[in-house]
Amino acid sequence: MSSTTAADRDRHGPLAPALAAPAEAARRSDAFAIVGLALWVLASRAPYLDSFDYMGKDGPLYVNALKLDSTFDVPMPGNLGYVLLGKVANLFWAEPVTAFLMVNVGLTVVGAAFAYLFGTLVVSRPMAAAAALAMTCNPMVWWHGGAIASYPVWLAVLPAVGWYGLRYQRSGRAADMVGASVALGAGMILRPDLLAFGTPLWAGSMLLGRAPIRHWLIGGAILAASCCCWFFGTAWVLGGVDAYLDRVRAKHEGDKAGFSFAARGLFEGLFRNVVKYGLFLAWGAVLAIPPFLLGLARSLRPSHWREWLLATLWVGPSWAFSFLVFAGNAGLIFPFLPLLYLGAAVGFRSLLGERRAVVATGLLALAGAVQFTQTPLLAQHDQRDVILNVTFLRYSGAGLIQRYNFNLDDFGVSPALADVRRQVQHPEAIPAFPELLPGQVLPR
Repeated sequence: MSSTTAADRDRHGPLAPALAAPAEAARRSDAFAIVGLALWVLASRAPYLDSFDYMGKDGPLYVNALKLDSTFDVPMPGNLGYVLLGKVANLFWAEPVTAFLMVNVGLTVVGAAFAYLFGTLVVSRPMAAAAALAMTCNPMVWWHGGAIASYPVWLAVLPAVGWYGLRYQRSGRAADMVGASVALGAGMILRPDLLAFGTPLWAGSMLLGRAPIRHWLIGGAILAASCCCWFFGTAWVLGGVDAYLDRVRAKHEGDKAGFSFAARGLFEGLFRNVVKYGLFLAWGAVLAIPPFLLGLARSLRPSHWREWLLATLWVGPSWAFSFLVFAGNAGLIFPFLPLLYLGAAVGFRSLLGERRAVVATGLLALAGAVQFTQTPLLAQHDQRDVILNVTFLRYSGAGLIQRYNFNLDDFGVSPALADVRRQVQHPEAIPAFPELLPGQVLPR
């Protein structure tokens, strides 16, 4: 007697084509959406790619780091993998600046693809595509496709870990566990701080997926091997483990002394960092915040505790670092952005319904594109103009075209909150002007 069940007969019998058709259509839809997002990212960044000597504050450091010698001085803990990606890209683009910019464009493509794929596990495919598109139109994300900085690594890696991790929670398949582990391991080689920013998300996915011991051992071995690659690889470049650890300690102590809650106190530490993070987020995504909050309110149910835990593990580590230690760069909002736009799409759906939510999220993408391409820099007559340019307006196409990559201290302007507030209300003359690199001009 055959032990074949009805389900087995359906999989291999007359119903098999009917069951396979929706899956095949879904795969085609996913491929079409990912290719469309990739083409959009490439086309939208292309007008801003240039051979300007050193785009971004860290540009000279990353270009020099391509030599992989003891002068390697990119922001610690080293970002060795990001430099190696730049070296690979340099084989195809002779100009090292262009090579690094193409790395950032590629990372944005990867981030958009995995943000879309993660979204398909939560909302419909059209809504997931619209949310991923809106994320790529975020002015902060767009700007980092034209400046040498490794922050797009966060945008690429965390949605990948989230996608594989959520699939693992639902299926328990070893392939998804390996995917999440490889994604996080590769991310740590690119930016070692993902050891702190990404490991909680990975571990939470393993716990929620009730991973057996062998899966913990396999995944842990992948992460350990990745850590050995970036740690000993960077130490070898710098001349030894002690030299590397000294660099890391010096960077951490500098950040802690200059910006942390522990060293600067409640107002100039915690409050300053929270405000600065909020300003970066508001400039890049202010229109997405209201529908996100609506989606957040509609999702506050005890039955959604798994989703809430996953989201907390996704953004919690970067928030803790941003608020308690250092919120000095715009890229720190990147870990949150995939969830922000997905939450905004959910908020639109609860308010408008499915089809109109897709349109509303698409309009959100259009608004971000208009903001990036049409925002001008201010002519700098006083310190208020400098503050607005440095804090907000430089993160635009005009900021890239005019190579405006200055900080407040380049103009002798105090970054203290009380001083900034006073200058916005009663602006004074600009104390100093920075030395310009070839090709740079100040806005007039």
